[in-house]
Amino acid sequence: MGTLDPSSGTGRELWLFTIRFPFGNGESFIENELPILARGFERIRLFPLMPDGPARPIPGNAEVTNILGADAYRPASLPSVLMDLRRWLHVVRTSKASVTDRSVWKARRRELYSRLRQAMRRERILLDRFGDRYDPERVVLYSYWTSDWATVLGLWKLRDPRVRFVSRMMGFDMFDHRAKGNWQMLQAFHVEQVDRIFNIARAGQKYMGERHPHAREKFMLSPLATVDHGPAPWAPSPILRIASCANLIPLKRVGLLVEALARLTIPVKWTHFGDGEERSRIEALVRDLPPIIEVELKGSRPNSEVIQWYKANPVDVFVHTSSTEGGAPVALQEAASFGIPLLAADAGGVNEIVTPWTGVLLPHAVSVDELESYLYHFRNSTWYQQRAREQVREFWRAHFEAEVVHGRLLEFLLRT
Repeated sequence: MGTLDPSSGTGRELWLFTIRFPFGNGESFIENELPILARGFERIRLFPLMPDGPARPIPGNAEVTNILGADAYRPASLPSVLMDLRRWLHVVRTSKASVTDRSVWKARRRELYSRLRQAMRRERILLDRFGDRYDPERVVLYSYWTSDWATVLGLWKLRDPRVRFVSRMMGFDMFDHRAKGNWQMLQAFHVEQVDRIFNIARAGQKYMGERHPHAREKFMLSPLATVDHGPAPWAPSPILRIASCANLIPLKRVGLLVEALARLTIPVKWTHFGDGEERSRIEALVRDLPPIIEVELKGSRPNSEVIQWYKANPVDVFVHTSSTEGGAPVALQEAASFGIPLLAADAGGVNEIVTPWTGVLLPHAVSVDELESYLYHFRNSTWYQQRAREQVREFWRAHFEAEVVHGRLLEFLLRT
């Protein structure tokens, strides 16, 4: 790979801007990427927007920098905005030009002003603490989402043209339908200022290229990836063992799976990882399932616990019913890395991990009847064989193994 060891004295630093990582359980995919990136930089500084929750382990050459404390959403004062009117107007005009419906602008402009004032205060704090330590020849700025921190870095670039930064784009920060009024209010500004955006799937790269054809060269494919923990234990069983992992929110459509289970006449054990606003609704549906359906809702767990569970528990099929995805979901990648066949609805980059070599791609608008039928017949399909599971792992290793995927990203960042 040509990667470097942090002890090699390169003097290079990576400043990585996150939402919460390394705190809490979210952004678990960074756990797979960060150790590989750490090999090429002498130091990594992590800038979480909201540093709350338990801290996770990070590489020895990484350190957390909490510059915002509990006041991440405090806005810049009006006098400071008036003193910085040129940049304020630039962002507002760029954003306003990107909205296609005047009613959306009228409804959301105050939110834009609020978010921009918050970003201006964050930028001021970042510059006060670290502005004099930034050297574009030595420091790589990397926003893990094209959202809050990307606005901060874009403002900094307006102030200092030497600034260069890259960002990732997933789903909530990309698709219009994921934003109120179908308007990603700061996306035009982000695209204008960023030097490179890493899309996690070809579908996202194509979407952004069509939305911003003048900046097509800025969009680069760099998938999320997972670590090889070896194959999971497996042997045929009279019980169909299903696993799933998703937030319990409407767009993940976990209720579809529960409704399909309610129609099955074969014994099933279903284990789900994830929590959210729909938990009480899902629990109510589960209570009405027949006795032959055993369910364990494990809630939100650290990724390390999920991995340990896969290592110890045989799973026949992993089910994913989400209506929208920005890339090839890490939950599907992790299951595939253990050799578990996939059954998933076609959304975003799902079809880049669910292929004829890894499982069955369901229609985006999959019905309860269709899902029930696939589950009912699964144990009699070709996927219920050891050779099929080996094939799943082979495909995952070739396309989504972290050492390969993130090794390529590291090489790019070191050239930035």
